[in-house]
Amino acid sequence: MVTSSPSKIVFDSADIAFQLKNGRKLVDDMSVAYILPSDSTEVERLRLNHDLWKMVLEGLFKSPLHESLKKGITVLDVGCGPGFWTKDMAILYPNSKFIGIDMADVFVREDLPPNAEFHIVNAANGLPFHDESFDFVFQRFLVMGFPTDKYIQSIKEIKRVLKTDGAIEILELVNDYIDPSPALAKISSWIDKALSARNMDSYIGDKISTFLQDAGFQDIRDIKYNVPIGWGGVAGELYLSIQQLALPAVGVMVTQLTSVKDEEYEETTKEALAGAKVFKSTTRFRLIYAKK
Repeated sequence: MVTSSPSKIVFDSADIAFQLKNGRKLVDDMSVAYILPSDSTEVERLRLNHDLWKMVLEGLFKSPLHESLKKGITVLDVGCGPGFWTKDMAILYPNSKFIGIDMADVFVREDLPPNAEFHIVNAANGLPFHDESFDFVFQRFLVMGFPTDKYIQSIKEIKRVLKTDGAIEILELVNDYIDPSPALAKISSWIDKALSARNMDSYIGDKISTFLQDAGFQDIRDIKYNVPIGWGGVAGELYLSIQQLALPAVGVMVTQLTSVKDEEYEETTKEALAGAKVFKSTTRFRLIYAKK
């Protein structure tokens, strides 16, 4: 067992190339599966998404770790994006140490507390930390970031870097709308085709509990959420604003990996956003937490 502090690890800079396509900054590296943009517009979407989930969860996490976090533990945020969750957690729990990793440097460093740090890491290639380094590992929304085999490997890597009795928590979107309009259903099918082209799984969120069980995790809890798009109160209105940013971002992926043309996607997106409130559409999510 290695007991070195995670912060003493030497990180290699992720040498990932980017390109501009339709005004969006995209990864230009076939060894990297992530196919959503990495730019300021995407950062704004992720900020709104973070605000939404603080509202839906009535907090930042569901694992029973409040008292441990108050006393002081070490936490890893995998695929942290800008790092809104990492930063908020570090402010809330000043005695704990937080490390956020992502393949792109879009980190929010302004007013970052001293107990938080960010590093550029492509988690699909493994986690550059010693065994049993963390008490809590958090991961969310990597359905469009990891092929299925990498997703399963990520769970195994998380188990490796977790201490005995450490906790894992994964929040994931399922590419599945309840009561969709015809336009929204069409977009969902296009997204599924685009993900399949990169060996990704639209429904991987429904399989995470099984992955955790296969990896040997214990006390698995699986919570289902259906988030309304444009109706049902403040959360629904906020989620509609997120979808107004998310669907164009996903469109870059769809038009790159399927036969759908830009104009067709844009027109269908307008119809989908206009109809979501009328059809009372919702998106499915799964939050799963467990113990090593």
